[in-house]
Amino acid sequence: MNKLLAGLFLLLFSSLTLASKAPLALINEVGETLFSDIKQINQDGNASPVEMRKLVRAHLMSHIDIRFVSYKLLGKHIKGLTKPQALEFISAVEHYLEVSYASALMQYKGQQVIFEALPVGKESKYATVKAVVRQLSGPDIDIHFKFRRSKEGEWRVYDLVAEGISLLSAKQKEIAVRISQVGLAQVTAELNAKS
Repeated sequence: MNKLLAGLFLLLFSSLTLASKAPLALINEVGETLFSDIKQINQDGNASPVEMRKLVRAHLMSHIDIRFVSYKLLGKHIKGLTKPQALEFISAVEHYLEVSYASALMQYKGQQVIFEALPVGKESKYATVKAVVRQLSGPDIDIHFKFRRSKEGEWRVYDLVAEGISLLSAKQKEIAVRISQVGLAQVTAELNAKS
């Protein structure tokens, strides 16, 4: 699965946090506007990374469950973490995601996306929405977006599963190994250095 699709879908689903609607209703409501704005910014294929990062920061970053994702990325390394270390790491993860999403959006060329909600119980804290990306050339791509409902009842995205591979789990393994090799401070610095 390419970087564009991972970023596009994570961006789209991360903007869907209203408690009053199910994830599928939210994606249909937000999707059209979001992709229209992205297409307008990158209509000639020459949008700057700065423009894309501004769009990501303004419309999407506040809707991602960054704390949950950050703690999942830390895994076993969360033990003994001080509050300043945790806050610095969460900030670094937010920066990393913002840059990654903006980079992926630079490649958006108006692909058609069809959404389908998978069954979920009324009391469930988790939901999945399947997306089918209709490529202009090549086979369709199936992606599953994982949502988590907060204590306040807001749905927020926390993972993307593409071709059976959880991006959160894959990044968690990478970060866990890296922390073991060079330490948390270095990994935090590396996430902040991404541009």
